[in-house]
Amino acid sequence: MDLLNFDAAEAATEAGPSGAIPERQDLPVDCTWDVEALYADAAAWEADLARLPDLVTRLEAFQGTLSEPVAVLRFLRLDSDLDVLLDRLYCYAHLKADEDTSHAANQARESRMRSTLSETAARLAWVRPELLANPEEALRTWLDLPELAAFRYPLLKLLRQKPHTLSTAEERILSGAGTLFAAPGDVYKLLTNADLKFPDVADADGNPRPLSQGRYISFMLNRDRGVRQRAFSALYDAYAGVHHTTAATLRHHVHMHNFLARTRHYPSALEAALSSDHVPVALYEALIAAVHDALPHFHRYTELRRRCLGIETLDMMDMYVPIVPAADVKVPFDTAMAWVLEACAPLGDDYVQALRQAIPERWIDRCENRGKRSGAYSSGCYGSRPYILLNYQDTLDDAFTLAHELGHSLHTRLANAAQPPQTAGYPIFIAEIASTANEALLLHYLLGRNDTTPEMRAYLLNHACDTFRGTVYRQTMFAEFEKRLHEQDAAGTALTPDSLASDYADLNRRYHGPAVTPDPRIALEWSRIPHFYYNFYVYKYATSYCASQILVRRLLDDTQARQAYLGLLQAGGSADPLDLVRQAGADLSSPATLSAAFTTFAETLGELAA
Repeated sequence: MDLLNFDAAEAATEAGPSGAIPERQDLPVDCTWDVEALYADAAAWEADLARLPDLVTRLEAFQGTLSEPVAVLRFLRLDSDLDVLLDRLYCYAHLKADEDTSHAANQARESRMRSTLSETAARLAWVRPELLANPEEALRTWLDLPELAAFRYPLLKLLRQKPHTLSTAEERILSGAGTLFAAPGDVYKLLTNADLKFPDVADADGNPRPLSQGRYISFMLNRDRGVRQRAFSALYDAYAGVHHTTAATLRHHVHMHNFLARTRHYPSALEAALSSDHVPVALYEALIAAVHDALPHFHRYTELRRRCLGIETLDMMDMYVPIVPAADVKVPFDTAMAWVLEACAPLGDDYVQALRQAIPERWIDRCENRGKRSGAYSSGCYGSRPYILLNYQDTLDDAFTLAHELGHSLHTRLANAAQPPQTAGYPIFIAEIASTANEALLLHYLLGRNDTTPEMRAYLLNHACDTFRGTVYRQTMFAEFEKRLHEQDAAGTALTPDSLASDYADLNRRYHGPAVTPDPRIALEWSRIPHFYYNFYVYKYATSYCASQILVRRLLDDTQARQAYLGLLQAGGSADPLDLVRQAGADLSSPATLSAAFTTFAETLGELAA
């Protein structure tokens, strides 16, 4: 059956994911990533780990000499070699750990690697204070020296940290405490991925279906509201049973951010978090204000959703199910991959040929298994192939997630090919442009196919609205919640399970509007969002999405825009992200950029409602 041309009789209602969740060792090899391309086995990883002490000792020998450009250049080159080795070691450790979060040996390896990173940082804690002890005039002179040109931007970022750098002894203490600072997030990850168990959920025929983090959205896509209700209840009742623990992990994580911000003389944890990207707090606040102003558009969408589903009041469990009954669609992985290849044609033959390597080189760990980390991400390190974690469930959302993560992976591949190690790594602020641009290209491709039926077109417009909801409105709601938490903790207000639930429920009501009467348990949603442990990460989804929509329109309208966009990907982290995005054609400091995104959403909503 052509997935874009079928009738309602063929679109059988799914009961939710079926079958037991497999064990890792039972997965077909072609469903898993080739992590052995990094290290053939644990022994090879150990052998590379054994190289670290000598590298660190050689770097320590530079202490007291970093006042002359020649010595600084030699040090920076060796330090770059160390970073490449550490990244490769950590990449292998975290990929193996995420395959099965209940696997003791793999978890121990990742924990050991985290300790190694912390210990290495402590041994080299003298570097930043020593470099910044040089006169500022000398440091600025170094920025223009030809021999240091490859390190100009890292040195500029270092110079900006001068007011926030402590003494060598203080820096060593903070570096040595790295594993302690990571503890709340580590505990949360293991609790929610390895220890938290969910009951089976009865499908529309009364058959038990296993519920997991990875399968939850598949239940939310079910047309039977009773199935959605049972899955929602089962998930949130499980989180309710651990909400004191998750409140404690989040409270201590927030408190850690505020402690570090005070220690480094930042006015707030938010300003500290934004400083590495050289992003002003005003941009974060402008995003929240712009979304508040645009909430009427979103409230029109929730009301449209309520009417289309034919229910008196919309609940949060009703926010994912398609509102176009005739377009329930299954998208096998191979079909999704073919779609993405076609959709990315505007990025050029070289880009598409690079994408094709994902299958033979086994970049993608696509199948769910028991204990596997939930969600999806793209990873890798300098000199390696990309690695993508998925929990693919054959939904249209999963197809867009594949496009999203492949956008990250090609960004990494292009940046690594064009940049030296010290500037290849790009900030999340830019990363989410590459991923959401690929989603936009996939949407454009599917809408433009000749065999796209009116029902499927409506389905895709619905998906576009839902994507905007999830990426702009929802992530900005998360960003506002995160900002509130840090402000409350900084003011001495205790973050308790009740206060967290109350604040979250308040924001959820404001954002979703009068058409939604939520189940009270949605107040616990904060406890299942891992992004709150990423330090003011979520706002970047919203700003990047707005930028990507402008850049994709330019790509589709003007073939000359391709090189500017690919130039953004190839630039990696070689300049301030706002400047790189502006050079590619989107000015995120301009209110017009956000305004254009909301205008596009309103137009899409208008076509869907017509």
